[in-house]
Amino acid sequence: MNISEMLRLAFRVVADWRVIVTAVLTIFIISLANYVIRYKKKPLSLKKRKALLREQAAAAAASKAEKKEEGQADANAAGGDQNKKGPASSSAAKKK
Repeated sequence: MNISEMLRLAFRVVADWRVIVTAVLTIFIISLANYVIRYKKKPLSLKKRKALLREQAAAAAASKAEKKEEGQADANAAGGDQNKKGPASSSAAKKK
């Protein structure tokens, strides 16, 4: 087999439709994988970023207020229980 026959055979192999389809699909899959690996979300615009910060601040303030109210309610309940127990225990001590 000489060089001219080898070149004709190589051209037939490269020009075959199965080889072309396989090459195109391989390039597409590699490009898609590269896109997925390097994908980054666009940064939020200034308006959206400010709105998001406002929402987060409002949520944080609401949770702080809720915790503060719970703490006051717990303190009132504990203080009320102590007040109820205090006179009863002091009167019990006086009876002895």
